[in-house]
Amino acid sequence: MNPVVLYTAYIIFASILTIFVLYKYFRYFFWKKTQGKILEKKVERVQEIIKYETYKPVIKYKYTVDDKEYISDRIFITPFETDKNTASKIINEFTSENVNVYYNPFNPSESVLKKSVHAGLVVMIIALIGIMLPFLYQTFIEIHNLGFDTNFLAHKIKSLLHDLFE
Repeated sequence: MNPVVLYTAYIIFASILTIFVLYKYFRYFFWKKTQGKILEKKVERVQEIIKYETYKPVIKYKYTVDDKEYISDRIFITPFETDKNTASKIINEFTSENVNVYYNPFNPSESVLKKSVHAGLVVMIIALIGIMLPFLYQTFIEIHNLGFDTNFLAHKIKSLLHDLFE
């Protein structure tokens, strides 16, 4: 198989995967808000990890959307494990029994208590970018070696972006 075709297919696949992951983990910024009630709060030791003691904050809550009641225990969009002290701090942030719950309007059973970016999500994004950068750099090198003028390409991309956002 032609290496250029194989490389192009990989770049397209990796780009689609990147867009999907970014969409999956940032879509909750557009979720709707409702009121919920905390049922239970605790810090739980993660049993899968034997060498290190890690903990996760667990807050079980209920909320209602369109006259249907849901129960969840998701605090963040991604799983969150940390030390016992940090898990306790997160639990203690919720002093009231009533909380804001952010839910997916297309699937109300999907919800979170915090619409914030935490360290685990940042590490995942850095890893994703780290995986993509060498391939994007290689793409740049290939374009440059094929004789394309990089100033011309930069101007075309800039024009395209201006057209999109005007």
